[in-house]
Order: sequence, then structure tokens, then C-alpha cells
Amino acid sequence: MSEQKSRKESNPSPPRGPGGFGGHGMMMPGEKASDFKGTIGRLIKYLGSYKLPILICFAFSAASAVFSIVGPKVLGQATTRLFEGAMGKIAGSGVGIDFSAIARILLTLALLYVLSALFGYIQSWIMAGVSVKISYRFRKDISEKINRLPLSYFDGVSQGEVLSRVTNDVDTVNQTLNQNISQIISSVTTLVGVLVMMLTISWLMTLVTLLIIPLSLILVTAVAKFSQKYFAQQQNYLGHVNGHIEEMYGGHLVMKAFNGEEKSVEEFDKLNRVLYDSAWKSQFLSGLMMPAMSFIGNLGFVAMCILGGWLAIKKAITVGDIFRRLSSMSNHSPSRWHRWRVFPTRFSKPPLRPKGSSNFWMKKRKVRTPGRQTLRSLWRIRWNLRMCVSAIPPIKSSSKIFRRR
Repeated sequence: MSEQKSRKESNPSPPRGPGGFGGHGMMMPGEKASDFKGTIGRLIKYLGSYKLPILICFAFSAASAVFSIVGPKVLGQATTRLFEGAMGKIAGSGVGIDFSAIARILLTLALLYVLSALFGYIQSWIMAGVSVKISYRFRKDISEKINRLPLSYFDGVSQGEVLSRVTNDVDTVNQTLNQNISQIISSVTTLVGVLVMMLTISWLMTLVTLLIIPLSLILVTAVAKFSQKYFAQQQNYLGHVNGHIEEMYGGHLVMKAFNGEEKSVEEFDKLNRVLYDSAWKSQFLSGLMMPAMSFIGNLGFVAMCILGGWLAIKKAITVGDIFRRLSSMSNHSPSRWHRWRVFPTRFSKPPLRPKGSSNFWMKKRKVRTPGRQTLRSLWRIRWNLRMCVSAIPPIKSSSKIFRRR
């Protein structure tokens, strides 16, 4: 029993993945793309160090949304004054258009829009600084974590995938923080403010608008559900392609020595094909969001026009109220409420070492070549030298050409 146990420990089975003697492994069909809840939890911890700037950013974003909501209401007053003056002139009552009152209303409207743009600019500037600082901490912590990892981890993960996490994934998180954190507060404020303003105009028109929101939510949920896995797959295979290219260039002498050019190109084509499929599918699905939401918004706009005209004939509301309602709906349509994105990346904790393995292990594969024993001896020599010298060029890329198809 002790001999079998020692024999089992001496020949551990390494994990599947892009590294090791077998080269890049393809993603397993049942592999989970990302740990969304765990990622959000770690991201909140990073955001906790910047509470004051983020709170200021939220306040300015809410203020910008409030000013943009009040703008159509003020503009509706100008429209009412203009319509009443024109109708009075047509009726011959002697009451004309009060251009001085309209000028004061327009100045107030311009001030509101200037304040909205100013607050929006300030919150964007603050959020850009916070996102860059968080990205800096990401890269610093990842660098420190890489320095603590044993060499066995890098035997199971290619260098290209590690670089992809440090560069591409961190950049993706940076863009998400910069664009979406403040947008959440702005969208919520806009939603609440528009609903309150609509209720002050007409509860019937508000009811018609609320019927559109469930359609928008169903569409957003469906698109996000199908596109999330393709975004995650795109990031994963971007790392696989980078790792394959890096290994082929780093070990090109060994690859040429074993005539592995064709199989190296085949492996690259296989990885690149999966990356291409996931990239265009994710972009296509996310691109469907805006036209579909615009279509739903246009349907609601037409319904508001018809209902508003009927209410104006009944003298239940004024023309200014209709204009204010339509302007608010066009500027704050449901297409602006979907601007949330799932992280198309994963920062799950990597295993510090393969289960049941030592710091230095070799992945054994059955190969169809007479030089199998010689190649295994070269790998043993390589691992022994790797313990003493860290500047040896990587040659594990040559193993790709011998793995069984």
C-alpha cells in the first residue's frame, strides 16, 4: 500500500488547462464562466477605500439627473405660453404672445441645462480618477499575488493568460467602473423623477408608460443572460490565444526542430476560431439592445401622442403638458435604463498548486514518437535546471505538437 501511495504521489495528474505538457486545453463545456457574486464582493471592498469621492460622485450624478428632469417641465411652460398667446391672437381677444415671459423661461431652462452638464462633467472627472486608482491597486495586488504563487501554478496557466488578466481584464473593469457606477445612480434618479413628474401631469399617461417598462426589463434580462457567457468566453480565449502566441515565439526553435509548424498553426486556428465566434456573438447580442429598446420607446411615444391629443381635446391637460411629457419620454426613455453590464471577466482565486501535486511536476502523455524517452529526459533536465536558473527560455510549447488529437 505504501509503495502504491508513493507511486501515486510521484505521478500526480495535473489539472486541465492551457498549460502543462499537453499545451492549451479547450474550455470544458460545463465550466462556469465567472463568479459574478464573488467578483462584485471583491470589487465593493476595493471601492470601500474611496467612499468620499464615490459619495460625491453619486450626489453630483443625482443632481445632474434632477436638473435634466426639471428642464422639460420648464420648457413645457414656455410652450403653454406660446400656444395660449397664439390662440388668443387668432380668437381676436387681443392677448398676444408674451415674449418677455418666454425669454425668462428660456433663460431659466438654459441655466438648468448648464448646471446639469457641469455636475455631469464633475462626476465624470471624479469617477475617472477613482477608476484609475482602483485599476492601479488591481495591478499592484495581482503583481504581489503572482510573486507569492509557486512555480506549479504557472505550469498549469500559460503566460499569455496571466498577462491577459493583468492587462485586458483590468482594463475592462476600469471601463466598467468609469461608465456604469455613476450611471446606476443617474438612472435610478431619472426613473423616480420622471415617474413623479408624469403623475403630476396625468395618471392615465403614466399608466401607459408603466406598461412599457416590463417589456424593457424582459428584453434587457434576456439579452444579458445570453450575452454574458459569450463575453466571459471571449476574455478566456483571448488569454488562450495570447498564451499560444507567446509560447510559440518563445519556443520557436524547439517547435521547428520537431517540425511542428503546421500543428502550431492548426492549434492557433482552433483557438482563434472560438475567440472569433464568442466575440461576434457577444457584440451582436449587446448591439441588439439599443435598437430593440428604441423600438419599444417609439411605440410608447406614439401611444403618448394619441392619448395626449385625446386628453387635450377633452381639455384635461394643456398642450404644454403634452410637450413636456413627450420631451421627457424621448430624453429619458427605457433605453437609458439598461446601461448596466455584467463583468465580462473573472478574477476568481487561482489554485496555489494543483491538488495532490508538488511544486515541480511533469504532465505525462502518451505520444506517438520514437523519441518519447528522450523527450521525457529533456523535460526532467529542464525542471531540475528551473529550480536553480530562472532565465531558461520556455520550451513547453513544443509539447503541443506531440499531444494526441
